[in-house]
Amino acid sequence: MDKNVFFRNKDIIMIGIIIMIAIVLYFGIKPFIKEGEKAEILLDGKVIKTLDLSRDASYSPEGMEVVFEVKDGKARFVSSDCPDKICVNTGFIDKKGQTAVCLPNRLVLRIAGGDTDAVL
Repeated sequence: MDKNVFFRNKDIIMIGIIIMIAIVLYFGIKPFIKEGEKAEILLDGKVIKTLDLSRDASYSPEGMEVVFEVKDGKARFVSSDCPDKICVNTGFIDKKGQTAVCLPNRLVLRIAGGDTDAVL
């Protein structure tokens, strides 16, 4: 046996099989990850506004310096008066079950829609 061989034939076959399985899983699961139909804005766990993702719009809860935006079927925090801006830096979300959270303001932006048994 040659000690300088980096990969043996069996190793190359195994790597090829693993890559094929990863490709099949990726393209097999992708059709089941659906885009949401609406965005819900929750304050203290209660829905205060529902936004239709099919229409571009913006919303700011009364008495708060927070702005939400719906554009091209996606939603995001545009601005917030919180110190860390994690909610703003989350960017756009559009898949069912995705959330963006502003803890200092107790706000959650959640994508919802349709009947869902599980979130992928």
